[in-house]
Amino acid sequence: MQSENLSTREKILQAATELIVDKGFKETTTKDIAASAGVSEMSVFRHFGSKKAILVAIMKQYSFEYPIENGLREQLIWELEHDLLLLAEMQYHFNLRNEKAILIRFKESKNLLACDIDVKRDPSLLKEFLVWYFDEMYAQGKILKADNEKLAIHFMSFNFGLFCNKMLDVYGPISAISKKEEIIFGAKCFARGIQP
Repeated sequence: MQSENLSTREKILQAATELIVDKGFKETTTKDIAASAGVSEMSVFRHFGSKKAILVAIMKQYSFEYPIENGLREQLIWELEHDLLLLAEMQYHFNLRNEKAILIRFKESKNLLACDIDVKRDPSLLKEFLVWYFDEMYAQGKILKADNEKLAIHFMSFNFGLFCNKMLDVYGPISAISKKEEIIFGAKCFARGIQP
């Protein structure tokens, strides 16, 4: 999206996101945000009222809701390897789209808590979805009996780890294996480990 096509509000959010990722929330001033967005500081306050409100808006702008209820259930075919690959790719690409907001979540956890932003809500929704999926697969006799909450957490952690490795690629990739191959391999290994 080109800067000239953005509304003033979007320019402010874009500038604030970049600055908070680079400098941190505390070190970023509304004056910095205004200068980076190419607007007056008064515009920043007119649109948001406070720096905290900007942080809240940034976190709301990035959709942390996994597309669970938007067609994901319908894409499941109840074949373990296929479904786990679908879910792994969804989580990985979702994390890539929300990379800056994830970085802010790590860097600014105390400020997010102070703003009453629930950073556990959306990962908890994904975990509950995965538990439901594993429960259904067990009921169909397609996976071994296990603690499905633990399975869900480990599956999420593996996929988040791939995303973290991708973020470290700025230093050079740690492997010549593509992320696509890693995701496919991981889904296959996970499926093999829980099949009867």
